[in-house]
Amino acid sequence: MSKRTCIIVPCYNEVERIKTEEYIRFLAQTTDIDFCFVNDGSSDQTSALLKTLCEDIEDRALFVDLSKNGGKAEAVRSGINYVLSFEKYDRVGFADADLATPLEEMKRLSDVLALDPTIVMVMGSRIKRMGVMIERKLFRHYMGRLFATVVAILFRFNAYDTQCGAKIFDRRIAESIFDRPFISKWLFDVELLLRIRNQRSDYNQIIQEIPLNIWLEQGGSKIRFSHLLKLPLELWTIYISYK
Repeated sequence: MSKRTCIIVPCYNEVERIKTEEYIRFLAQTTDIDFCFVNDGSSDQTSALLKTLCEDIEDRALFVDLSKNGGKAEAVRSGINYVLSFEKYDRVGFADADLATPLEEMKRLSDVLALDPTIVMVMGSRIKRMGVMIERKLFRHYMGRLFATVVAILFRFNAYDTQCGAKIFDRRIAESIFDRPFISKWLFDVELLLRIRNQRSDYNQIIQEIPLNIWLEQGGSKIRFSHLLKLPLELWTIYISYK
């Protein structure tokens, strides 16, 4: 098996936000990372755009075209299980379609995992600090900190930023944590950590959180106010289910 990473990019009505030239440029400079684009039942021209992009980079891209919108969690799970059917990848991950996390940052996360065989998961975190470029609206930042505090109390996690959409997994752990649907469409990142913890008592040592150097908030988020209202119930359901 070659030492390669495939990154799943879930897409729902992203025709205006998919930066095709960024993928083409990145792939011209990188040899060990491929992409799997998942169209999550889009109602615009996202599917056609992704098909064209995959044709342009056919030897470095996979495409999953879901007929029905199932939410980010299921789109990511579908993409990862499809990628795992190919023996050429020993690392899989996912990133947001808007490239709030630049592709170079995804490669940095992948390299951390590739260089340390004791780690099974690497997750990015959006920590504002000197010398980096983390741009996030103040309201979303404080909402994120509130959410992180609740998660830390409920689940006793040390994670700073469970919801950052930049994560890479060792193939073996991915096979065991993406094998069944998630409870939540938006909080599945928390479920991923819980599934690893339920399997490994040393989860604090085998999951590494890496502060990102660049993260730029993009417009057009798919999370609506109605979704936010459902999050407390979903979080409680996750707590009961994984207790």
